Amino acid sequence: LSPEDAKEPPRVAVPDLRKKLQDVNHWRDRSIIVSQLKLGLRASELCNIKLPELNIRHQALQDHYDEMGTHRRVCDRPNSVYIPPDRDLNKSSVPRVLPLDDELRLLLVEYLLVRPDNGKPWVFLSPTRHNQMNNSKVNEIWKDHFHPEYQFNEDDPYRSITSHFGRHRFSTFFRNERHWQEEKVQYMTGHKGSYDSD
Repeated sequence: LSPEDAKEPPRVAVPDLRKKLQDVNHWRDRSIIVSQLKLGLRASELCNIKLPELNIRHQALQDHYDEMGTHRRVCDRPNSVYIPPDRDLNKSSVPRVLPLDDELRLLLVEYLLVRPDNGKPWVFLSPTRHNQMNNSKVNEIWKDHFHPEYQFNEDDPYRSITSHFGRHRFSTFFRNERHWQEEKVQYMTGHKGSYDSD
């Protein structure tokens, strides 16, 4: 392990996190960061979400994106997203359906209303060629908005904030602050557990 990898991610208070997010002006970037914070997604899982796997009950979106929310796992589950296990770089073998709360839904609606309409199936598109985003671009977004304030240095007790921070923050919050049962956290984060994933 490198000196940075051996350290814990920083502890960022909710007011400080909200202030950081208020400074993110790009709808896509803010949606990406909040999606990882609220759903505990890996960068690869986020990049692999397709429009049929996202069901948001919003008339303008439904009128514009015919395919949105048509996947069998979410078509009868409004305001949810399906995370498939069978895509490139998706480390989890657990198929899961995750809920979208009001705050995340609003951000996704605002992003999708201005998303480039080029026929690509991916929810999140790269900023230049408007193709599927990749992990490194997701990581760049986090660094753009959280560095240098939360960037590693030798005297710092914590590692840098990267895209993995959202997943770590999610798990820590629901385990330590909401006191969720471990199997529920495992399901949400895509770890194998004793639950039924069908």
